[in-house]
Amino acid sequence: MLLSFLACFNLANAIKIHSVGDLSALKSEKNINIKFTYEDMNVGSMSESAYLEKKVSEYNEKKAGRGDEFAKTWEKNKQDVYPISFIELFEKNCGVKCNTLGSEQYTLIVNTFFFEPGFNIGVVRKNAEISVVCKLVKTDEPDKVLAEITITNSPGRTVSGYDFDVASRVNEAYAKAGKECGKVVKKANK
Repeated sequence: MLLSFLACFNLANAIKIHSVGDLSALKSEKNINIKFTYEDMNVGSMSESAYLEKKVSEYNEKKAGRGDEFAKTWEKNKQDVYPISFIELFEKNCGVKCNTLGSEQYTLIVNTFFFEPGFNIGVVRKNAEISVVCKLVKTDEPDKVLAEITITNSPGRTVSGYDFDVASRVNEAYAKAGKECGKVVKKANK
């Protein structure tokens, strides 16, 4: 009975991928633009702004300036850390190179709409998890979506279990999402 409960729990939290539209435009492309956004993102059950306000306040109460540093690191990771992990595994799994300069014909817009930072306090842990929508657009027509890949419940944790900071856990969730997105693109263009 316990085993069947655990199996159902694992299926409920499994990564889900949904793809619509036409990815064939990428069949002959060796390079695309990639852009990361965080529009209307929820962190756990809160909006990102409410989450940051709460965390900054809590951390600053414990130690002056710690919350402000947390907010800076949060933004830096969104711009400089998580995209690298996504891009690395996306490129590896589909063979298309990503350019952040915007000079290619097509752009993949990766919007994170759900972000669970998780936690690891040694004896108890909760894995990180993200959900993203990846929209393929013509660079000069960003409102015209050619294809959309939605990846929900992309899990993040390190194999060793020494993922005590948010960035290391979430980084793995972005890497997994990039891998799955790359696989969808490759499969669509065989």
